[in-house]
Amino acid sequence: MTAVHAAPAGTDRAAAPARRVSRWQLVAALGLAAAGGLHVAAAVDHLESGELAVGFFLLTALAQVGLAAWLALSALTGRRPSPELTALSVLGTVGLLALYVVAHTTALLDAFAVTDPGTGGHAHDVPGREMLTVDPVTGVDFTQGMPVAVDGPVAMDGEPVAAAGHGPESVGTATVGAELLALTALTALLPATWRGRATNGLLALGGLAWVLWFTGVLG
Repeated sequence: MTAVHAAPAGTDRAAAPARRVSRWQLVAALGLAAAGGLHVAAAVDHLESGELAVGFFLLTALAQVGLAAWLALSALTGRRPSPELTALSVLGTVGLLALYVVAHTTALLDAFAVTDPGTGGHAHDVPGREMLTVDPVTGVDFTQGMPVAVDGPVAMDGEPVAAAGHGPESVGTATVGAELLALTALTALLPATWRGRATNGLLALGGLAWVLWFTGVLG
């Protein structure tokens, strides 16, 4: 009769941290890949906002999908992610979340998202926001209309075409959710000493955001 020998308990204990790291890598990859895809959808949704906005969304999507692929490949090959690159990914994700909050609660970025109401573009709906009528950078008076380049004939009279309305910012909300998932996993992948500092920093930023909202700085 052949004896069956159980694997040493120490082997399982040694492999447990590696499996835990791989799981966090896959979770981070999932969140980043989802956020990247949603940023492509946001680029399509903001086509009328200009090349700057569309280019930003597409470059962000490219970076997030590339990072997701790197994390997934590292998890499948059993390699631990670089602490420096992981920390940089944490900072980048925090920056994107902060940018989203600023864009949706203040008017600071309105000058970079100028739209013509007749083209179907949109601005983010922020309660109490006063829409800009003069570009603070160029001095252009938006109430006089914006020049639009067209290839075909343009109707000079008739009833104006109503712009299609935009529903709730479902794409933005989903993107924030995916980035929060990725941020949690990326923070867990940091070395223990870095993880504590990163967690404290994130808590401090969350508290600061709450104070700014409570005082009315963030709408």
